[in-house]
Amino acid sequence: MARSKQARGKAGRGEIRRLWLAERDLFREHLLRLDPLTRQQRFGTAVNDAFLENYATTTFGVGGLVYAYIEDGVVRGAAELRGLDDIAAQTGEAAFSVETGWRRAGIGGQLFSRLITAARNRGIRTLYMTCLPENAAMRRLAQKFEADLAGGYADIEGVIATGGPTPFTILDEAFDNAKGFATLALSLQKTFWPTRILARAFGA
Repeated sequence: MARSKQARGKAGRGEIRRLWLAERDLFREHLLRLDPLTRQQRFGTAVNDAFLENYATTTFGVGGLVYAYIEDGVVRGAAELRGLDDIAAQTGEAAFSVETGWRRAGIGGQLFSRLITAARNRGIRTLYMTCLPENAAMRRLAQKFEADLAGGYADIEGVIATGGPTPFTILDEAFDNAKGFATLALSLQKTFWPTRILARAFGA
């Protein structure tokens, strides 16, 4: 219970935005921090560090995108949208992972909302997600977004009708991407330009 209260307090300090290729290591480090149970819930089976290293390497590309909850420069939760390389099918797959200490803070819902907006703007009319039957938190999250759930002993599949893009969804994602890209640019600037040079350049 204490950890849940702590997580609820922490959630307001971070931001949710898209992750870019240059930030792949942040995503990889997030996956490697997942405990065994969270890894099993995310991938449907036990996975080791080598699997996660390879998964992070292949995640960013034309076929998918990642949104993340970032706090103090560290990714604590992530949502993936896959299937963008087959837009003709108008279907995509959603997957989520939130570190244990940051659960029950509304992060999953915020990530899900961003993912649905991104799916709508790319012509994805049907979004699929899969979880283990014992993953009650993920089932509740799917139901919150009006997913149709079906399945049995092995897994449960959720199906969400996303709807089409609107001027509001397009502007919402454009604004979010602009803000996220500005954050990335500032981070890279600080990495490659020593503080004393930046201070001199800006007259500080």
